[in-house]
Amino acid sequence: MNKIPEVLKHSQLLKKLVLDLETVEEQGYISQLCLNPQSHHVVGFICKSGVFGKQKKYFAWTQVETIGIDAILVNENQEQEISEESQKIVNIIDNEVWTDTGEKVGFIVEYLLNIKTGAVVNYLFKSNGWRSLLDNIYLLSPEAVSSAGNKRVIIVSTYLENLQNYTEGVCQKLGLVNNFLQEDLLITKQHIDAAKCEAKKFVLGFQKTAKLVKEQAQEKAQVVITEQAKQKVEEFQSKSTEKKNKQKFT
Repeated sequence: MNKIPEVLKHSQLLKKLVLDLETVEEQGYISQLCLNPQSHHVVGFICKSGVFGKQKKYFAWTQVETIGIDAILVNENQEQEISEESQKIVNIIDNEVWTDTGEKVGFIVEYLLNIKTGAVVNYLFKSNGWRSLLDNIYLLSPEAVSSAGNKRVIIVSTYLENLQNYTEGVCQKLGLVNNFLQEDLLITKQHIDAAKCEAKKFVLGFQKTAKLVKEQAQEKAQVVITEQAKQKVEEFQSKSTEKKNKQKFT
């Protein structure tokens, strides 16, 4: 049985099916996580259902009982109406990242959260090649964020000195490359073995043909020698008879 990790990306929860724990009735699909950028906690989520997702329900994170591979189980008895406060919560994805010294360094692409507590573990931001930073995705701790709005996030510039690359997925890519190389090596080996087999067949065929040609040549040579010996015997007998006739005539 697959065990869901304790830390997930925000995008991994979107469009996940929501079921009521008691009735096991569908409540819809998660359309938005409600993140409080001040406390760096996901306080709830909005669930859409019905035709074209017109019906909306708001569930607080405290209502979440279980987050599974295929669905999230919630306690609907504690259902709450979508409040104005929850609708005003900032969607931090795609926000520009600026330093407290007024420099633009990239933009937020994702964040990781602890599914048990809803706490943000790290934000992920993509660098725009600011100063010595490469055009990569980096981990940004919540402590680095001093403020967040609807379009921009302000971070403390000193946190940029010891950034870590976000490498999730790299091992998978390396695994795919390794698998490809292994498969390619296997196919190449199969081709080499097939070529060796064909070469062996060719050599055996050549040797067999050469032996047959040699035997045929030896047979022809034997026939020629026999014919030549027979011809010499006949010549010798003819000369001997002619010599006897001459002696007899004399």
